[in-house]
Amino acid sequence: MNPKWLPTKFTKPLDEHFATSGDVVIGLAEAFMVMPEKGYEKLRLTEWQKWLIRSVLERYPLNHPDPEKQGRLRYKQVVISMPRKQGKTLLGSLFALWGLLAHEDAPEVISVASTADQARLVYKQVLNQIGNSEYLRPRFKKMTEFKGIFTADGDGRYVVIGNRPASAQGLHPSMVIFDELHVSNKDLWTALSLGSATRKDGIVIGITTAGDDGSELLLNLYRNGEYAVDSPAEMERFGFFLWEAPDGCAVNDREAIEQANPNLVEGILSWANVEAEIATMPEVDARRYRLNQFVSASNSWIPFGLWQSLPKGFIDQSQPVTISFDRTPSWDAASICVAQKQGDMYVTELVAQIVRPDKQKAINLLTDLANKYQATFLLDGLFNNEIIMELRLKGVEVVALGLRDIVAASNMAFSNIVNKKIAHSHDPIITQQINNCVRKNIGDAWKISRKDSISDIDAAMATIVAIWGSDQELKTKPMVH
Repeated sequence: MNPKWLPTKFTKPLDEHFATSGDVVIGLAEAFMVMPEKGYEKLRLTEWQKWLIRSVLERYPLNHPDPEKQGRLRYKQVVISMPRKQGKTLLGSLFALWGLLAHEDAPEVISVASTADQARLVYKQVLNQIGNSEYLRPRFKKMTEFKGIFTADGDGRYVVIGNRPASAQGLHPSMVIFDELHVSNKDLWTALSLGSATRKDGIVIGITTAGDDGSELLLNLYRNGEYAVDSPAEMERFGFFLWEAPDGCAVNDREAIEQANPNLVEGILSWANVEAEIATMPEVDARRYRLNQFVSASNSWIPFGLWQSLPKGFIDQSQPVTISFDRTPSWDAASICVAQKQGDMYVTELVAQIVRPDKQKAINLLTDLANKYQATFLLDGLFNNEIIMELRLKGVEVVALGLRDIVAASNMAFSNIVNKKIAHSHDPIITQQINNCVRKNIGDAWKISRKDSISDIDAAMATIVAIWGSDQELKTKPMVH
């Protein structure tokens, strides 16, 4: 056994030579599963994956003194936490397929995640493996992309449910696969755990990356896991397997990163690629997704001084631009910024900052700009719906932005700031606000947060949105006359 790929913390087996159903899963996987991304080669599991599968499906010995435990699965609940790119979806699909074929009579296997699309990642991998196997296909009579997979005898099924407690009503699953526990519902975990407990060998398996200080369910499960590691006799039915870099380590410390990434130790991941990825990520994301460390939900979004280090640049007024209007929620201030893509650079300037504006003043200013520029205008649809409607009535091309667009704009701006692909006029107002911006985690993504930032950020938001808009396939409209 290679101790370098062992988890940082894990619940030890009850006996060195423990019984397990993991060998059945490993045999099933390597005999009948393929890797579509590698030309449908047969799947070959790594040593750490085999170790984990065997550990998760540990069984009590047949001669256990408690008759209720004899031959039963040891764990009722399992939490597996590791960084991205370790094959979490593959692990989930292996457990789910075993749950359908060899776990219990009349199996009911359920996938859950924060969104239906995320939950279907495991489901679709199971569906694809069944469809690609002459051995597996006959064992199922109905396979649909959205409505479930059903065993040939009609007694077993595999379905995806929503991330809401109501989704668990009336369910008694034999196996549950929870994906990304840091954004999952704690009441749903409880409901499905209670439902699975009615089964002889019911088990709930959560596979996740680290969360933030708002991840209530995962924080509770970590506490349970650490207690199970320290006091196994009292938490014998709770399994915990955590890969995590040490507290306080440098974000690019290779030895620390290897402690968190078993695929890096096994050579599945390249250190050169990991190192390059970390160099272009916000530190908070690198710690969470590559070092698997818990982070604060709110953080500074770029290192101080990085915005000031970018080159100067100015708009070519003869070419199309994007113009963004943003305001404070209380209408104390508003800003208008312009951006333009020039080759592989993004250039931006502050056009106007307005103190105590009103709706009509904003509309007049934006209409005047539409007469001067060949432009597409971008406004946050949540705050500015009336302005958007008025401008459209005047023939101005306006794009109303939603949360997804703000998330995309925040991430795109960060990437291009880090890679020094933005030039700006070095306006002190924007510089101050850019440095005062705070990011807020939104599930597995993040955005610039007005609420958490340490000052008004209307000019910063207008800048970020305008830069993002200049890179989109947005239709510009001729000047208004």
